[in-house]
Amino acid sequence: MGNSYLSNVMIPLMMTLVLGYYAARLLIFHDTESITGKDNGKKLKDKEKYVAESGKLILFLAAGSFVMAILMYFSVHAAVVEIAVWFVVFGILWKRMNDKYGAPNSHKKK
Repeated sequence: MGNSYLSNVMIPLMMTLVLGYYAARLLIFHDTESITGKDNGKKLKDKEKYVAESGKLILFLAAGSFVMAILMYFSVHAAVVEIAVWFVVFGILWKRMNDKYGAPNSHKKK
């Protein structure tokens, strides 16, 4: 089970590292362009709060990916359910944060 487990958890662990990298870019360097693109960084309602909240939310998703890697040792099904629930919660919180601090009218169709 050891070798199989390690090969199964590589993707969740890599996602933890990638999400941690983007959270650091937001929380330490205040780099909104890394997640919004070059055009949207200037149009945010409140850039400082957007940076803080989005960085925390990305850390939340990184933690979910790490928990998934741990749960996979016990049950792959439990790990998939956990990350699905985690991702839905993340999506809801991200939408609220983006509506509050993101670019005006960024979620409306043109």
